Order: sequence, then structure tokens, then C-alpha cells
Amino acid sequence: MKKALLGLSLLFLISSCDVVYVEEAPIDSRNLFTGRFEVEEYSETYDELTLYDMRIVKSGDPYSNVIYLRNFYGADIEIYANVYGDELRIPRQTVNGYLIKGVGHVEYSDIVLTYSVEDLRSNSYIDFCNTVAYRR
Repeated sequence: MKKALLGLSLLFLISSCDVVYVEEAPIDSRNLFTGRFEVEEYSETYDELTLYDMRIVKSGDPYSNVIYLRNFYGADIEIYANVYGDELRIPRQTVNGYLIKGVGHVEYSDIVLTYSVEDLRSNSYIDFCNTVAYRR
């Protein structure tokens, strides 16, 4: 009888336990890059400093690593970049007659970019730029 009572109480104890499953939402590293920015762009080629505003948005696909940089180069063009943690890569792409490629990373809450821009419509030099985008 004691064994049956012990078995019954053990069965009751096991059946009363709740199993809690906690699912953690994946962290979207693109959030480090999105927002509105004031940009200081230094052209090594032309030794000029240019100031302009830029906006960075995520692609609509939640499983993507793509972001879009709007008003890039202060030329009212939109390019895309791939995010890997706190780094981004601007793959070689041609947008509105500009050939662009480069890299960047997050430094505190600012974005530091290094890239080249070639204007395919003219015989100008390739513009090598170092840029800091300050979050507004």
C-alpha cells in the first residue's frame, strides 16, 4: 500500500509540473545602422569636406541582412549594403551612373564608412571617401 501511495503521489507531483519554453527573439544587427544621420564626408581625391543628411532603413524581409542608404554621397541616390554584426559591406554596384563599393562599421552610435565612387558619365577621377555619419 505504501508503494502504491508513493507511486501515486510521485505521479501526481510529476503531472503538476509546468514546462515553460522561452523563445528568445533573434537580435537584428541592422538596428545598429538604421536612422537619420548628419554626414561629414571627406574626399581624399579632391581634398574636400562635404556635409549632408542621410537616412538608413532596413529591407522589408526580417531574415535579410540588407540595409538601404538613402541620399548616399549627397547625390540623392539609394544604395544597398549587407550587415554582418557591427560591420557593413557595400558590394560593387552601379546606381544612376555611379560605380560604388566600400565598407563600414559602427563606432559608438556613429557609422564610419570608407568607399570609392566613380562617376561613369564623366572622365573624372575615382573619388575615395572617408565618412562619419552622426546619429541625429
